[in-house]
Amino acid sequence: MSDVQALVDALAADLDRPTGVDDRHFRSIAYSSHAEGVDSVRLASILQREAPQPVREWLEELGVHEAETCLRVPANRELGMAARVCIPLRFDDIALGYLWLIDEPEPVNEEQVEEARRYAEEFAIALYRARLLERDDRRLERELVGQLIGLREGDATLAGEELLRAGHLVPATAYAVLTLTAVDEAGSESSDAVRVRLVDAAEHLRRAVAPHHLLVLVDGAEVIVLLALAGSEELRRRAEGIVAAIRPTEGPSWRPLVGVGEESASIGGVGAAYQQARAAARVAAAIGATDPIARWDDLGAYRTVAAMVGERDPSDLIPSPFSRLLSSPEAVPLIETLECYLDAGGDARAAAERLYIHRSSLYGRLHRIEEVAAVDLHSGDDRLELHLGVRLWRLAGSRPA
Repeated sequence: MSDVQALVDALAADLDRPTGVDDRHFRSIAYSSHAEGVDSVRLASILQREAPQPVREWLEELGVHEAETCLRVPANRELGMAARVCIPLRFDDIALGYLWLIDEPEPVNEEQVEEARRYAEEFAIALYRARLLERDDRRLERELVGQLIGLREGDATLAGEELLRAGHLVPATAYAVLTLTAVDEAGSESSDAVRVRLVDAAEHLRRAVAPHHLLVLVDGAEVIVLLALAGSEELRRRAEGIVAAIRPTEGPSWRPLVGVGEESASIGGVGAAYQQARAAARVAAAIGATDPIARWDDLGAYRTVAAMVGERDPSDLIPSPFSRLLSSPEAVPLIETLECYLDAGGDARAAAERLYIHRSSLYGRLHRIEEVAAVDLHSGDDRLELHLGVRLWRLAGSRPA
């Protein structure tokens, strides 16, 4: 965007007033170096790389997106925004962004508006050229990321080397992968509107970090984020940041779910990190975890189960003793009791307290479990097999036959 910055500097010098250019989503592209006359909105846009959300909503209400020619935007003291002149930037009727001139304390006169309009044609050409170059870069970037994590055919090692060599991603001490999906309470597939918001959140995070530290790939309903990390706490902050950036929609209730894999010391380990992040999100969705961030490191025994299952249906791997419990008319209370008892490490007192039943009632249920499943709960192998069955059942969606 060096051409755009050069044009901004030239126009600001000609008009002797603060000047800036945003893309069509009000993300700052270039701005002049004027120290005076820059309001809090412009400062926030520079620091955050986009206008604050209330400002974007207000500009949309004013019809800035529909403006064909010069539009004067009044001051909004509540938002900390000075009056502005907005000139839409278009090339071949393609909306590319906006040229902004601060309209106070001295209003922009007609002669200055005309001068800005002449510049607007050059701005539009520069933005369109940059858009084409970025489109080509992003297409190659997505292909290489897909090969790196195993979603596209190709050599993962060579893809990682090319991402670094071509400057798509900076060399770092560690790399990580986040997967962003939506969990619908109705169990239905995410709508297009929801997916758009997930992508928008990932792009928001991309703009918030240093260039070439974050790449985004969309694969169906899943948004994949590849990070080059600079510090030990960065992965946690980025996961929290992407959740905070998601704008809710009206309609069926849904919530975002971010899967987080382990950090990798080399770009070559990113494929495994992706599988971990994906598995973490899958487990969290299956067991009804309420935290929007699912970390592979926090899965406990589910890590082994998820790795064992892979892409298969967990129901196909449920052992016979647990399947007999599932088929029983008493399946719900028996499985609830079994899971609590096994999670308590076979501690009858702790299990009875968690279930709010007397210990004699617990022993009765455990005896019934042994009868129905044809197992001996004193056997370590039988208990392990049943506990594995519980985990697989949870991963499959927790529905008795």
